[in-house]
Amino acid sequence: MEKTSSTPSTPRGARNTFLSVICILTFLGSGWGIVKAVRQYVTANYEAQMGREAIQNVEDRVNEKDNVPNFVQQIMGSVEADMNPHFLRKLAIFSLISNLLTLTGAILMWNLKKFGFYIYILGTIVLIAAPLMMGRLVGAIGASIIGFIGVIFIVMYAVNLKQMDSKA
Repeated sequence: MEKTSSTPSTPRGARNTFLSVICILTFLGSGWGIVKAVRQYVTANYEAQMGREAIQNVEDRVNEKDNVPNFVQQIMGSVEADMNPHFLRKLAIFSLISNLLTLTGAILMWNLKKFGFYIYILGTIVLIAAPLMMGRLVGAIGASIIGFIGVIFIVMYAVNLKQMDSKA
């Protein structure tokens, strides 16, 4: 009687289903991120104007209330300061760079190149670090949320490193 394994094994040089799925998800996410970054760069003036108007409406409502904590006003002031075209364009450039790096990394990992993993990590670091280094609340909040997802993907890719080739 033959002994069979309940877990399917993938021969070296073949991509398993899990790696294929996370690469496809990265293709979609990074591709969409590239489109969003380009759109944000092009529409930065409009987005800044709309953001400032929205913050002004919220500030008007908050100012009508009594006993508003000081930190609420500080947060709104910080967000309002971030609603300028220059900052939004800079954020869009970093987002574009990050998404291009993660997409490149995923393409390489799709082709079972381990070097893609390190490029993916670099893209995630750029996404998290750039807004934090700019010291802005809006970018930092967005980076922390998307960065968390990036870290989850890093772990999922790391599980698959053994099937990738070290040659670039």
